[in-house]
Amino acid sequence: MKLRKLTLFLSIIIIFIIILSITFYQYKSYATLTNNFIATVLAKINNEYTNIAIEDIIAIVNAENYETSSDILTSYGFTENDISILETYNKTFKDNLLCNSIIFLILTLIILMFIYFLKRKERKELIAIINYLKELNRGNYNLQIDLNSEGTISILKNEIYTTTIMLKEQAEKEQKDKINLKNSLTNISHQLKTPLTSISLLIDNLCDNDIDKTTSKEFLNDIKYQIENINYLIITLLKLSRFDANVIIFKKDKINIKNLIFEVLKQLDVIRDLKNINIHVNGASDITIIGDYHWEFEALSNILKNCLEYTPENKNIYLIFKDNNVYTEIQIVDEGPGMSQDEQKHIFERFYKGINSASNNFGIGLSLAKEIITKDNGTIKVYSELDDGTTFKIRYYK
Repeated sequence: MKLRKLTLFLSIIIIFIIILSITFYQYKSYATLTNNFIATVLAKINNEYTNIAIEDIIAIVNAENYETSSDILTSYGFTENDISILETYNKTFKDNLLCNSIIFLILTLIILMFIYFLKRKERKELIAIINYLKELNRGNYNLQIDLNSEGTISILKNEIYTTTIMLKEQAEKEQKDKINLKNSLTNISHQLKTPLTSISLLIDNLCDNDIDKTTSKEFLNDIKYQIENINYLIITLLKLSRFDANVIIFKKDKINIKNLIFEVLKQLDVIRDLKNINIHVNGASDITIIGDYHWEFEALSNILKNCLEYTPENKNIYLIFKDNNVYTEIQIVDEGPGMSQDEQKHIFERFYKGINSASNNFGIGLSLAKEIITKDNGTIKVYSELDDGTTFKIRYYK
């Protein structure tokens, strides 16, 4: 708007200069014609009347005293037509000067009116913006804003529109987070209720004086097992909450894939031995990724635990890793029962349990694994068919 006003102000100055230049040119033309006329008159009189009085010459040169000069010129043989020429020159110049002044005033008035209507339009737009902002403060983000303006108002509207979109997305995210939090609390309550109920019943039984030592020891082992489950659930949920709060800073270490896999397998060796599952590792020893070793260890452990849980006894799990110029890929293939297409859609959701899940499966390990891999610029996908095992493909992009 300021630029437009400056342009209009400059337009007035330019118009004034143009009209002033035209007026000056007209005056120069008028002065030239008048001087030529007077020179012609004086030359004629001087040639024919050598005894002309100096007072007559002065009266003739004085163009404002038309009556006196007309009488003198008539006495020297000039006609009325000859005498009216000077009056015509003078009248034409005055008419042109008046016309130029009127044109300048009209154009100036038009520009000033244009500025007035622009300011009026600007004021209306500002009032509309103020009302728009008031609605935003009330939490109404479903508003339409006219983006057809120009100048500063247009920039302001674009910024407000951008802010509106951001606020709307943030409000939708907050609403979604509230729903997720509610669902999470419900799921956590449900997950904790089962082991706590079991612990409570076991303690009641232990309080019975008639219970033998063998049964008592079994009950204590069951209580220990349930407490370990609760401990695992709480620790994993705390880890997930840190991801949700975005407070985790990932290190950028150079991680050797083969070493990482063998460290994970060492931790899971007891589970593998109990089910007599063979794990085959295949990949070059020098393949590396850039990421946080601690968290990648956690992610890979959770995925392998899941595969060990679903793979029947005396079966196999294959870990194959390779890289190219775009990404490094780890494939984890088990010989479990597989899963349906519908299960695959939900496998990485929190607290989701598959059809064949064990009772101690809380459905949060794979969710945490995906959070970690995504944080380290990776992706994880699952491919499976019923009765044909499951494959997890992890890719870390360079």
